[in-house]
Amino acid sequence: MVPNHHHNLIQQISELMDSVWRYDTYSGDAASCEACQALWVKLKERHNEDIAMLKKHLAEHTGDPDW
Repeated sequence: MVPNHHHNLIQQISELMDSVWRYDTYSGDAASCEACQALWVKLKERHNEDIAMLKKHLAEHTGDPDW
């Protein structure tokens, strides 16, 4: 069993990764709106940065550099 705060970090990584996975589809659905496409691209970039930050923090907590 992992500590709850480790679980929370993993859960948040999972949630963000699910969102990032969908953004290309959302951007494609917004083909007629450049502003919407730009929004999805920006959110994807931001969430990828957030994922990297969370993974780094989790690696520090667990001592596992493969996170």
